[in-house]
Amino acid sequence: MSKGHIVNRIERLRKEMAKTGTDAFVAVTDESFNWETLYYLSGFRGTSGALVIYKDSAELILDGRYREQGETQSPHPILAQKKSLTDDVIDSISAHGAEKILCEASKTSHATWEKLASAKKTRWCDATPVISELRRSKDGHEAECIIKAGEIAAEAFSLTLESVMPGMTEKEFEALLNFNINKFGGETGFDMIVASGKRSSMPHGRATEKKMAAGEWITVDFGVRYMGYFCDITRNFSLGDPDPRAVYYHDILSDAHEAAVRALRPGAAGTDVYKAAFDVLESAGLGRYFTHGLGHGIGIEIHEPPYLSSKYSYELRLGDVVTVEPGIYIEGWGGLRLEDNYLIIDGGAKKLTEKLAQSFCRI
Repeated sequence: MSKGHIVNRIERLRKEMAKTGTDAFVAVTDESFNWETLYYLSGFRGTSGALVIYKDSAELILDGRYREQGETQSPHPILAQKKSLTDDVIDSISAHGAEKILCEASKTSHATWEKLASAKKTRWCDATPVISELRRSKDGHEAECIIKAGEIAAEAFSLTLESVMPGMTEKEFEALLNFNINKFGGETGFDMIVASGKRSSMPHGRATEKKMAAGEWITVDFGVRYMGYFCDITRNFSLGDPDPRAVYYHDILSDAHEAAVRALRPGAAGTDVYKAAFDVLESAGLGRYFTHGLGHGIGIEIHEPPYLSSKYSYELRLGDVVTVEPGIYIEGWGGLRLEDNYLIIDGGAKKLTEKLAQSFCRI
């Protein structure tokens, strides 16, 4: 991540701080918890550290494990951790005379928040909405990272399919795909979904020791992280010829997917995009089997605003990156899902995960 990207983000944050008369922003990463905000605003990606941003300066507090890494990754001055991270943060804000301070309540443990809030003459306010808004619109660098993640996903998935055969377990497939993701320069994204046969009726069916059998189809929902950013893809394949209904339903899901994509544009309501996909499924008699939202934002985290759902009324904006993932799940028979990622642009959307074909693959 370039210094320019970080500086731009800090400037945007300071504008938000000025609107509310805030003296400082604090992010604490404790053994990987909330590393995302620290990375987004500093470029540093480690398991422990604290960032304090003032109106005209910033400090990145790191212990001895991360001093050299921090100097390489971040443009901010590095302060050596002297006591605990919270004690060092309190000392810093006291030295700067900061009183009103922003910190993400949703990303800070209760114990850490209580310790920070005990600092004399300070008032701590929740920065969750501020950071969520800051991170929502993706810049060119972020979009390129997601595109690259998608390219790695395509290479890794295609190579993995070359080794699939009846008798391979779901867990063996998961392990091989994760190996190939790392082989091509990515990081494994999240707990992969590998659900074969009747198990595919579980939208979040984690891989098990079940052996994949001839005639079964397998639904795979997986992610790749590249330079901190996720892609999120779902594909379906079969070992030999599957139940003809699986292919038929996959075609309907493809139609529902495309109907939703046509509805993506700045100003579109997430509820309307959801309805575009749902209406296709409903007209085919499958609406009742679509049991979750249509999509969600992605970025440094796998689930971010905005959401495409019948339950949430988000309005899409330029720079949003969202998943579109219609699915059907029929208990006792199985299920399918089809998912790709899209950047909202003027007049529509750009597919960021175009390298991996959506077609139902027969092995």
